[in-house]
Amino acid sequence: PTSGCTLLGGVDISALRPCANTRHVGYLPQDIELFGGAIKDVIGRLDGADPTRAIEAAKLVGLHETIMRLPQGYETDIGEGGNLLLRAQRQQLGLARAAYGNPSLVVLDDPNSSLDYEGERILFNAIERMRSRRMIVVIITHRMGVLPVTNKIAIMRNGMVNAFGESEHIYD
Repeated sequence: PTSGCTLLGGVDISALRPCANTRHVGYLPQDIELFGGAIKDVIGRLDGADPTRAIEAAKLVGLHETIMRLPQGYETDIGEGGNLLLRAQRQQLGLARAAYGNPSLVVLDDPNSSLDYEGERILFNAIERMRSRRMIVVIITHRMGVLPVTNKIAIMRNGMVNAFGESEHIYD
């Protein structure tokens, strides 16, 4: 910021230091880049793939049952680019990767851009579970369909905040 400070969980972010057991920010890009490897390694790419934490992240986003149906479960190699998985499953895998380690803040960039109705329902449930764990979830989107799971909305136009407030007041 050019003035003031940015707080995350009441702490100035300049004071936050990366720790071995803590990730402060998780990120789901609009276009997920997945490399081949075991699912547990893909989910925990920043932490040496602790299997327990990978399973916890997959359960959080509703992907665990799907993984358990794969030939080798969490050891299944997803193939280059994640080609073993459907697009919605790749999206969920990216979401699990973002939620891995229970970060304080999760940023989702157009998370519903390629999802059908069922995929959006799974995404909404995952967002609700993340919020119940006191994760702050920031959603950047062009599609209005994800707005019902928000509690605050900021509308940006030409790089400026045009409106900000409680979702029920802005969304109506």
